[in-house]
Amino acid sequence: MTAENRREQILDLTHAIVDTEGFHAATPNRIAEAAGITRPVLYQQFGDLAGVFIALIDREAARAATQFAEALTQVRDPDPFINAFAGSIHAIDAHPATWRLFLFPPEGAPPELHQRLAESSQVVHRFLEQELLQAFPKLPDPDYTARILHASGRELLRLRLTEPAAATTDRLIALVRHLRTNVLPPPAAPQP
Repeated sequence: MTAENRREQILDLTHAIVDTEGFHAATPNRIAEAAGITRPVLYQQFGDLAGVFIALIDREAARAATQFAEALTQVRDPDPFINAFAGSIHAIDAHPATWRLFLFPPEGAPPELHQRLAESSQVVHRFLEQELLQAFPKLPDPDYTARILHASGRELLRLRLTEPAAATTDRLIALVRHLRTNVLPPPAAPQP
């Protein structure tokens, strides 16, 4: 096995342990045993256990970004809010373990995971605020409106992971569409 394939195997096995039992269960001995390697090989690949976790978090964050971008190409709603939300649902459905890591940070998560979550939250907040300002230039408080939309959307995506039979794609998108058209003010008319 190449070094890169071995590295991916170790990260896959670590992710499986973390996804089902939390970071505290992913000990060096457990990871090495699951991968059929020795601890020195694990340390050779990642330096230490923190290195394994950081590599896992960074890999999954990159995967989530790619999955979201790919999902957006499958959704063709003209409303950017609906499109982004539907894209998130499609990404979650295709790769639930990746998204569970970020929507439900496992027990014992290292500080780096919380740092990546804070960074991604800022990106989502900026996106929502920019879309709000563009669609509703007279909105009284786009910052807090973006925060409310972000928190609400995150909760709905969590429901998709925990209650998929009840939180169907159609139900969630219909709810977001209803909120979008009935709670937010009508979009500003284009300027001549």
